[in-house]
Amino acid sequence: MKRFSIFFLVLCLLVPALYLPSFAETAAVFTPSMAVSEDPDDHSYWTTPMDITDEEAVWAMLTAPSWVLDGQQQEQVTLREMPDANSAAIGDVTCYSQGVQVLGGDENGWTKIRCYSSSFHDSKVKAWNALVEGYVPTNLLKKQESATGMGLVVDKLTQRLYVFTDGHLFATLAVSTGLANEKQPYNETRSGEFFLVSKVGDFKSDNMTCEMALRFNDGDLLHQVPYLGNKDYDICESKLGERASHGCIRVQRKRTPEGVNMRWIYEHYEKFTKIVIWEDYEGRVIPPTDPETVLYYNPKGGRNYHTQETCYGVRAEYQPMTAFTFSELDDEAFRKLTPCPYCNPPKRDSGRQ
Repeated sequence: MKRFSIFFLVLCLLVPALYLPSFAETAAVFTPSMAVSEDPDDHSYWTTPMDITDEEAVWAMLTAPSWVLDGQQQEQVTLREMPDANSAAIGDVTCYSQGVQVLGGDENGWTKIRCYSSSFHDSKVKAWNALVEGYVPTNLLKKQESATGMGLVVDKLTQRLYVFTDGHLFATLAVSTGLANEKQPYNETRSGEFFLVSKVGDFKSDNMTCEMALRFNDGDLLHQVPYLGNKDYDICESKLGERASHGCIRVQRKRTPEGVNMRWIYEHYEKFTKIVIWEDYEGRVIPPTDPETVLYYNPKGGRNYHTQETCYGVRAEYQPMTAFTFSELDDEAFRKLTPCPYCNPPKRDSGRQ
């Protein structure tokens, strides 16, 4: 019996490793399902590599239809371990807005799917953002077409929101996703594919005011970085680019060189705009920045470096700015410069080992 227990323990440790790819082998093809589809017509979230530089693949994913569960925006369905209503509950799926991957055909009225569990703080199922496979009633599944005017990618690794329009990356914004901890594991922003489904507008959260909120997953909202008291944004803005929220996605209010911020997204909102959220898996890294990447700064006392020669964060009389390269950031002339909070240039430490 003791020998069997040891064998079982070793097996439990080894089996997950078979499904978790090493960075060396899969950095360019890392996907939520751990495999790239061989079907050229499969543009789903679940088989698309997490590579923001592959604009064609990302745009195809953002405009492809997705399977969702029929129901109301704040209604959830319990994911079952087996095709049986009395089977163990292993996750929660939000109706209407949460995309799922269909893994099989109908089994006596049930279909097997994959998704990240959308369990919240008051859920009976304590599966916080777990990637799960289970069964839902087949009659709830339906295909939802995506709006094609815009698509959004949120990467929890880079803490950036990437705005795509017309097949190309249009703008990059700093965000704060959920900061989970031991006491509040449910703060983790749920990963996966979702649709923006309604305008919520402004709301209060503790002592903060959150503006221009868009619903994408029951209680999870995309909204402008909050302010305290009389429009004091400093505390929350200082945390953009790192995890800080209770599960919602906080988006910068300062305009990028393209004029994009949360207000722009709110004003360009179309129902069923797709938003996908990439998981910060162990083994994923931020690719190092090309040393020859061109950056810009104001030599007349500028404190930041920028992605373009003009930026809303710099007064007009100091534009256009002076160019230099990323490889020069540690030189004496540029050592004290910090990344601009408007245009979000690459940080000095742009990789994580």
